[in-house]
Parts: sequence; C-alpha cells; structure tokens
Amino acid sequence: MSRDEETRPTSVSNTVLRGRVSELERQVADLQTGFEMQASGGEKALLEALQEALVRVEQVEKENQEFANMYVEVQEQNEALANLYVVSQRLHATFELEEVEQIVAEILAEMVGAEEFGLLVIDKSKNQLRVLAGESIHERLPKDSLPMGEGVIGDVAATGESFYFEPKSENEVKAHLPLATLPMKLNGTTVGVVVIYKLLSHKKSFSAIDYQILELVATHAASALVSARLHSTMGRKLKTMEGFLQLMKSK
Repeated sequence: MSRDEETRPTSVSNTVLRGRVSELERQVADLQTGFEMQASGGEKALLEALQEALVRVEQVEKENQEFANMYVEVQEQNEALANLYVVSQRLHATFELEEVEQIVAEILAEMVGAEEFGLLVIDKSKNQLRVLAGESIHERLPKDSLPMGEGVIGDVAATGESFYFEPKSENEVKAHLPLATLPMKLNGTTVGVVVIYKLLSHKKSFSAIDYQILELVATHAASALVSARLHSTMGRKLKTMEGFLQLMKSK
C-alpha cells in the first residue's frame, strides 16, 4: 500500500469532521442571533452552554488535526526505517566490486534523487583520491583523480568531516560546489568519499530522510567496498596458488 493510500482515510475523516463543524457553527450562530433578541435567564444559560459546546468542537477539531499530523509523521519515520534497512541489506548482498559500485549508484539515484554524483576512493600510495564510479562525475573531475586536501572533496577526505551546501543565491549556484560530500569510513579511517553535485529537477533540496540515507550509505559503502576488494584480492591469490600447485603436479 502506498503512502497516499495509507493516509487517505485520515484525510477523508478530516474533511467530514470539518463539514460537520461548519454546519454546527452555522446552527449555533442562528441560535445566538435569536437568543440575543429575546434573552431571558434560562435562555442565557442555554446560550452559554451552546458557546461552551462550540469551544469544545473547535478543540476536538484541533486535536483531530494534531492526530492526523502525528500519523503522517509516524508513517514518514516508518518509511525512513524501511529505506535504511534496504540500503544496509543491498550494500552487503555481494562481494563483487562492480556490483557494490552499481548498488551505491542506484541508491543515490533512486532513493536520494541524485543526478550528478561520484564515488571516490583514497589511493594512499599516491596520496590522492581516484574516481571509482558515478554519474556525470567525469565531467566534474576530468582527470578522474584529486590530491588529498584539495578543494571540498579533498578536504573532506583529509579531515573526515562531512560537508553540505545549499546555495541561496545565483553567485552561490555559480560556485559549482558539491551539495553533499561525505567521508566513507571504516573503523574511524576514511577510505573514500561520496559526493553529490546535482539533484534531479523535481527535487529542490535534501529531506531529513535523505540525510539519514546518505550517512548510512557512506558508512556501509566503506565496509562493502573494502570487503569486495579483499575478496577480489584473495580470489586472485587463490587462483595463483592453484596454478602453481597444478604446475608442480604436472612435473
């Protein structure tokens, strides 16, 4: 069931309640007019009771709206938890490096709404970041590499601190800074960076759920990538050993 279908009963009940409240308000207004024109002691008491009833109806309507808002908030939290679970499960579903890269790319595009993004890993031997995967990232980083500490991405890799940017003016848009840059850490050590330059046209900014997903992606992508690399390395070494043993047997 979609979120719209889940929240539709609450919306319908709100509409019905508001209609009833409006009708009651009109009836009370008519009674007030009549009673004020010919008010005796008993009629005044009745008028006060009706006034109290009207106040109570308004309180009920307010409580109903608060309940509806709370229901929507709970649904959003449930959706966020489900999304986070899917992210963690997908990232650890394979040991193939190319599949891990593809899964990260799909999560960023489909669940966060990223249009231009990249996944970079740290090459310690050269003290630089190397582009691993992404969408339109090669246009942003033509050299496919970046020195550690250079620019926003290099700084995030060096410091291990996330960077978020929401341009407010035309000049800030022209700065072409990434909207989100997060370090991928494993046991406190930064092994790479997730960077997002542009969101899809229908998406104006990140939501609260997006930030949670991004943080989870950065954390789990690090362990998934390292595991995939180790698996690939062990696979190559195993093949080398098997080839060596086969050669020894042939002799």
